[in-house]
Amino acid sequence: MSLRIMSIASGSHGNCTYISSETTHILVDAGVNLKRISDALKTIGVGITDLSGVVVTHEHDDHISGLSALSNAGVKVYAHERVMPHIARRIGPIPFENVDFFDAGFEIGDIAVYPFRIPHDTVYPLAYTFVSGGARVSVATDIGHITEGILSNLKGSQVVLLEANHDVEMLMKGSYAQRLKTRISGANGHISNDCAANVATVLAHSGLKTLILGHMSEENNCPELAFSTVLSALDANGFSDKVRVELAYQNKCGELIEADEK
Repeated sequence: MSLRIMSIASGSHGNCTYISSETTHILVDAGVNLKRISDALKTIGVGITDLSGVVVTHEHDDHISGLSALSNAGVKVYAHERVMPHIARRIGPIPFENVDFFDAGFEIGDIAVYPFRIPHDTVYPLAYTFVSGGARVSVATDIGHITEGILSNLKGSQVVLLEANHDVEMLMKGSYAQRLKTRISGANGHISNDCAANVATVLAHSGLKTLILGHMSEENNCPELAFSTVLSALDANGFSDKVRVELAYQNKCGELIEADEK
């Protein structure tokens, strides 16, 4: 069995990721409008009505702005019960009958979904690992710092979409107010390129085949720098020819990437 992943949008202005098996189609977050999501899915022959659900990581606007439209189109919303009141305050209530709450792992179709806690400045932030047969895919962004629990949940995934939010020097020398710099670089903010590179080398030892770098800041990072930082770390540890590095962009879809148990 296999899983597929495609970034629809990734960054500070909107996030949405597509995950699928042969028969089940899931979104992680809906931080862009319905047309953007629909247009992206059409490129791979999938319609909004084919979606089995959307799982929510947290309540920041760049992850939920399109959630009401998806729900109104009949797509089931999966979220932790502590998050939904905060979502409702931001975008309005979502009909109770169209929300499934969870506390632990659950299934959507033939995909097992495993949420796990991450440090971020929201009420109950989550990342996810998706499993179908021997195929494993993880999506983990908006992470203040890396914990052993995060690494444990990411290990074994063939494909991981991982945050590489900023270059530390660009952030510190940039135009952001000091308060915002402190928030971004803090323990509940966002991880840097260097941190992502360290995670990449750890995961390379546990079967990682493709690493997708996401949630890159347009002000405090550049795709080429994120890519080269991570690739250099993989190369230094002998993995540059074993792990493929891709980029997830704010304003364009990524390619459809397959993960399987081979």
